[in-house]
Amino acid sequence: MALPETERQRVGILLGLLCEQRSIPDQVIVRYDTRGNSVTLSESRPLFIDPAIWNEIKIARFEYTPETLHWTLYWFDRKDRRQPYPTGRNRDTLERLVREVESDPTGIFWE
Repeated sequence: MALPETERQRVGILLGLLCEQRSIPDQVIVRYDTRGNSVTLSESRPLFIDPAIWNEIKIARFEYTPETLHWTLYWFDRKDRRQPYPTGRNRDTLERLVREVESDPTGIFWE
């Protein structure tokens, strides 16, 4: 099931702005990908050994539940496995969850 149009627009605005603010041309590219009711935020950087090769890592996943109209936040561990955001604040509005990723009070999203 795809995201409702209103949610898709909010994703574009909120995550588009986050990606724009966090990206540094030729050094770091932050982007998001939407599949069904999930939006995955990822970051790409050139490899130190060979800058022509870019390495992409998943930062966070936002999953929308149409029945409750809430979003759920997940992070990715070092083995690229999705884990629930551990603070108990993992189910909320998209705006609040994006702010949580931006501020990263737990230090699990950004290096």
